[in-house]
Amino acid sequence: MPQQSRQVAKLTTAQELNTGRYFEQEGFDPNYLLTPDGRRLSRARLVATVVESFQNEDETYGSLTLDDGTDTIQVKFFNELDLMEDFEEGDIVEVVGKVREYQGEIYLNGEILKEQPVKKELVHELKYAKNMEEWSQIHETVKQLKEAGKSREDIEKEMSGKLSEEEVDSVLQSFGEQFESSGGEEDKENMEREVLEAVEDLDTGDGADYSDIIDAVEEASEDQLEDTINSLLSDGTCYEPQPGKIKKL
Repeated sequence: MPQQSRQVAKLTTAQELNTGRYFEQEGFDPNYLLTPDGRRLSRARLVATVVESFQNEDETYGSLTLDDGTDTIQVKFFNELDLMEDFEEGDIVEVVGKVREYQGEIYLNGEILKEQPVKKELVHELKYAKNMEEWSQIHETVKQLKEAGKSREDIEKEMSGKLSEEEVDSVLQSFGEQFESSGGEEDKENMEREVLEAVEDLDTGDGADYSDIIDAVEEASEDQLEDTINSLLSDGTCYEPQPGKIKKL
């Protein structure tokens, strides 16, 4: 399996996440959310207030609904519910998680959560505003280069040191430029077949447990498995009879 570098968790807001467009990559490239300003988010960091907490009865699934003043976003937990157990409504938390989509809803798969003082929200807002101001200037520069007739390769050279090749693609994509993602369709199909076989083997009547599926498909990363399961749920091949359980139709 190809090795992937860990994606940087970028500062964001619930509003930015909810207004972006989610893209599923082929093969082992990470899925990402493209924001209206051309930012690519695979992992995100935000500070917000817990407004709702939920866990199912058998503790295989849980979620926190967060409000950061711009909008609300859910942070979901499929097999590490201990990450959310110390938080309750009214707490201010800093969360890092992978950006995911299910049935048109953007959410975060929680990885790190820390309780923070009230002032941390303000610090986050100020940092985010500064980052977006700098990004807006970069975005405008790329736009001007594109309007001047510069090629993608020329834009990469002009923006060297400021934007990676991936970021150049994302900004151009926000202008309507589409680029083929790398990775093979065969890898995706093989992964889907392995997951479906695991679901069938583990289903004793009420569906296969999400964490058991991950343990069964040993050669794949958890990120890739999660993306594959979400894809099978989205296209109707599988469904969730209850949170945390996967069943084949």
